[in-house]
Amino acid sequence: MKKIVKKAFFALALSAFLASAPMAFASSGHGHDAAVGHTDKSPNETMSAVIQGNNTFKGHVDPNHFDAFQDGQVPNLTVITCSDSRVHTHLFGFEADNNVFMIRNIGNQVANSEGSVDYGVNHLPTKILMILGHSSCGAIKAAMGDYSGETQGIKKELDPLMPVISQDDGNGSFKERWAKNVERNVDYQVDYSLKLYDAKVSHGDMVVVGAVYDFNNIYGQGRGSLIVTNINGEKTPNILMQHPVLKDLSKADIVTHVSSIAP
Repeated sequence: MKKIVKKAFFALALSAFLASAPMAFASSGHGHDAAVGHTDKSPNETMSAVIQGNNTFKGHVDPNHFDAFQDGQVPNLTVITCSDSRVHTHLFGFEADNNVFMIRNIGNQVANSEGSVDYGVNHLPTKILMILGHSSCGAIKAAMGDYSGETQGIKKELDPLMPVISQDDGNGSFKERWAKNVERNVDYQVDYSLKLYDAKVSHGDMVVVGAVYDFNNIYGQGRGSLIVTNINGEKTPNILMQHPVLKDLSKADIVTHVSSIAP
């Protein structure tokens, strides 16, 4: 378990798939053509790639790979992260099958997927709930502006971000404010989770970790880094570095993977 947790927190991400989502709020604002190496595919080309990709996966794993989860799942990590296609399970550095219970929505919000989070926390053997935000989050960008023209469904999912955006004092450039609001949202979701699962956290049965997947190098540790910004509500880096959940990590790993940019 210790080895898995260590890899889950701090293994550097594999090369990210830089494809922007088609919605206005789901990219950095430059449109999907700005994604490096991205080529639009027709529906039939996409479906063909899906089937061929699955065949490739099947061909590279032993049939025994599936033995461990024929009758149930035993993930070590429950993660709520953004639907953004640039955020992927490979960033944890280990096989996602039967290890990661992944929940996704725009803006990595607990309230918008509370039932799924409840299941991961209460019915699966996960000891860590990770709130994973990411740099250039389009949901945060949309919530910082006027999204009144969006569909009712999108507005309903963006509205819960208003308490986060209300913390924005307007100081600094838009990009700086955007990055800070991404981290503030992670903090908000951690606080929300701590209220929901107070008993588990208080009894030491679970740790709530807030992190940012930084493919913009905002935190200065290189593109694709996983930066821990919050553990059980604690946000001060120097204190975070002393948390018991990080005790098996090297000092170098801790220093380069624990940070904060939001006041």
